[in-house]
Amino acid sequence: MLVDRDLMRRNYGSPDLVDDYVTVPEGRIHFVKKGSGPPVILLHPLGTATWVWDGTMEILSQNYTCYAFDALGHGLSDNPGRENYSVPDYARAMDHAMQVLNLHRVHVIGNSFGAIQTVQLAASYPDRVDKMVVVGLPVWDIRSAPLLLENIATMAGFDENGIPTTRTLEDEKGGGAFAHPTQDMVDRNNASRDQAGIWMSKTLTALAWFDIVSLLPKIKATASLVVYGEQDFLRELAEDILRYNLPNCSKVILPNLGHIPQVEDPESFTTPILEFLKKGPIY
Repeated sequence: MLVDRDLMRRNYGSPDLVDDYVTVPEGRIHFVKKGSGPPVILLHPLGTATWVWDGTMEILSQNYTCYAFDALGHGLSDNPGRENYSVPDYARAMDHAMQVLNLHRVHVIGNSFGAIQTVQLAASYPDRVDKMVVVGLPVWDIRSAPLLLENIATMAGFDENGIPTTRTLEDEKGGGAFAHPTQDMVDRNNASRDQAGIWMSKTLTALAWFDIVSLLPKIKATASLVVYGEQDFLRELAEDILRYNLPNCSKVILPNLGHIPQVEDPESFTTPILEFLKKGPIY
C-alpha cells in the first residue's frame, strides 16, 4: 500500500497548526503543534501516528499548547539508526526533542505504546513530567513475553517477515483498536501501519520484553490518570497492577469505547482529562 499523505495529515490545513520536525541524535522527529497555554505532549499507539490526536488537539488546544509527535520508525519521522531500539531509547529521544523545543516541564498524554513511553519518561526524567495520563496502558509480566508476542502478532496482523498486513473493517470489529470502527478509521490505521512497516513488529518486540511494572513505583509525576476504554482488551489485566503500583493515581473507564478511544469519541475522551489537568498548574 502506498501511503496517502492526506490520510496522515487531515487537519494540516488549519492556519494555526504548526507542522515541523525536530532533530535529535537518532534522526528527525516529526511533530504537529497547536494552541496556546501550558504545554501538553501527545504520544501515539503502536503502528499509528499523530492523526490519532486530531480531535483531542482541537479541544485541548483551547487551553493548552499541544505537541503531537510521530515516534521514530512511525509516521513521518525517521527510522531509528540501529536495531533493537528499546523503550528507554524512545524516551531518551523524546527528552532530546523536548530540550531542543525548550519544553522544560510538561503534561504528557500517551496511548498504549505512547503510554509506555510516558511511564519511562516520568521515571527517567522526573523533572520533565508534571501530570501524566496513560491511556490503554499495556501491563504484563515479561516472563510471558514469548506467548504475548505470538498472541498480539496474530491479533495485530503481521506476515512471516514481520511486516504489518492490511486490516479490514471486519478485522477491527473482531477486537482491534476500535470498539466501533468505521472504514475511515481502518483506512487511516492501515496507512500508518504501512508507513511504520517492519518498525511496528520491531517495536512490539521491545515492548513485550520491557519490564514496565518495576518502573511504576518510581514515578514522581504530580498526579497520574489511568484511562481505559470499557472494551479495551488490555483493561482487565492491567487495572489491579496499576491500582497497587502507580502512586497518586486515579482512574477513568470510558463506556463503550476501545483501545484508542480518542479517535472514536474525542469529546468523551477529553472531558475527564481536562478536569484532571485543570486541578493545578505546572510548577
